[in-house]
Amino acid sequence: MSNPPSRQLKNQGSSSKKAKSITFSTIIMIIGLFLSKGSGFLRDIFVSRTFDETYREAFTGAFLIPDFIFALLVGGAIQSAITPTLSRAIENKQEKKAWRGVSIFISWMTLFVFGAVVVGELLSNILYRFFYQTDSQEVVQLAGNMARTLYPQIFFMMLAALCIGILNAYKKFGSTAFGPTIYNVCVLLSIGLLGASNEKALILTGLGIMASALIYFLFQLYMGKREIRRFRPCLDIHDPEFRSLFKLAVPILISASVVQLNMLLIKSFSTRFDDGPLFALRNAETLWQLPYGIFAVGIGNVMLPSLASHYAAKEFKKASELLSRSIKNALFLTIPCAGLFLVLREDIVRAAFKWSEGYTESNVKLAALFLTGFCLSIVTQSVIFILNQAFYSIGKTRFPLFAGIVTMLTNIGLCVLFVDVFKFGPISLTIAYSASCVVRLILLAVVYCKNRALAPRKMRVFIVKSVICLIAMAGVMYLLTVLVPWAPSRKIVQLIWLGARCVLGFAIYFIVAFLLKMDELKIAYQRYVARFFRKKKSA
Repeated sequence: MSNPPSRQLKNQGSSSKKAKSITFSTIIMIIGLFLSKGSGFLRDIFVSRTFDETYREAFTGAFLIPDFIFALLVGGAIQSAITPTLSRAIENKQEKKAWRGVSIFISWMTLFVFGAVVVGELLSNILYRFFYQTDSQEVVQLAGNMARTLYPQIFFMMLAALCIGILNAYKKFGSTAFGPTIYNVCVLLSIGLLGASNEKALILTGLGIMASALIYFLFQLYMGKREIRRFRPCLDIHDPEFRSLFKLAVPILISASVVQLNMLLIKSFSTRFDDGPLFALRNAETLWQLPYGIFAVGIGNVMLPSLASHYAAKEFKKASELLSRSIKNALFLTIPCAGLFLVLREDIVRAAFKWSEGYTESNVKLAALFLTGFCLSIVTQSVIFILNQAFYSIGKTRFPLFAGIVTMLTNIGLCVLFVDVFKFGPISLTIAYSASCVVRLILLAVVYCKNRALAPRKMRVFIVKSVICLIAMAGVMYLLTVLVPWAPSRKIVQLIWLGARCVLGFAIYFIVAFLLKMDELKIAYQRYVARFFRKKKSA
């Protein structure tokens, strides 16, 4: 029997409201991530201006072990485990039951991470002598000493991540979007006010960064005080909800750390080369993660609770449509970024980081070389992140773990092959990373698409059209670079010239997309641009 007209209209209205809610949440998340990544990007500029090369390398190296521990024990796993668990419970009216398991998980995680921080404090210099492969013992000593001020940051960042995971489950994206920006601003103040090229200033800067993490946690705790009040400390490991959450979380914890493990591996190999490779690699990493971190992460984080709710309600068609739309929207924005980074790599690095004579042309060329190898990762990691979120939303966490382990082993093998055997030079590290990401993407896509009801749709046509747009854009930009090899020396002119070429590149990409009648361009216009002008006109 067909649904009555009134029920159909009600369902259509509900779907329309959900679509608008997801769109609005995505905009808020992207704005927040844009501010976060932008302020995080400024950190590298502040570091290059504040420290000389020795202390710059030590500052960058000091984050190696704390970031590694955070990724290994926390990463995005807490959010990826807690958010879908609570989302499904809210959808199935079992919120109280789920919160007991979440409370136990949080209690154990707090104790475990606190223990890891204590171990890090005790073994800091030993860890750095093992991981930091450089001939400069001064840099190793400085990095190990500064790291002691950063280990407590892991604890506060973990608590902040717990708050964010809970708020995302309740779809309070506005409450989580701007916390990282507050943290980054505090970090910038710490570097600007406390930093200098001596050991005391380096330690004080680390203490300021640790205090920034505390402020970040307190802000997220305040924003989530209404939802987090359901938390009750408990260590009952026999609770069935906790056991279920733990089984989901452990594979996510390990697989979510793979990106950081791979980066740690690359950084370890990079210290074998000369001319400040660690900071140059950090610069390249910061740049490629801008579009990925803003668009893919923003879209994926908003998608996660809604996809989990669709799956819990057995709305498989809606789940497939949401996943398809999320992947396409992320790629539609990240693919042209990858093309511009490839064609204008040296100009982008120079404009972004060369704000003083301390950052030399040699630093520019090395960072641009690393960035070349990372360009493919902008695209592949965007899809990997969203597919991982899709796996987590349906409670399938073991295969992303397997794919992550395969990726890490592939990356290790390629780094050894390229660096030690073929001796290809620094670019081999980022090429190895990008190649291992392709392997991970293929594994995730093949397995997820086995369930045709959940698989993303009409991807082949989209990919073909996107490649045509990319080729057109990259071709024109390359010709412009050859025909007009202008390199202005004044910083303001340099930035304007780079910005003008980037705008031209995006314009070419979107014009070709319009000629190819890509739905993503039409949807973006209707949801964002047209809506903005309608509101402006009505006002």
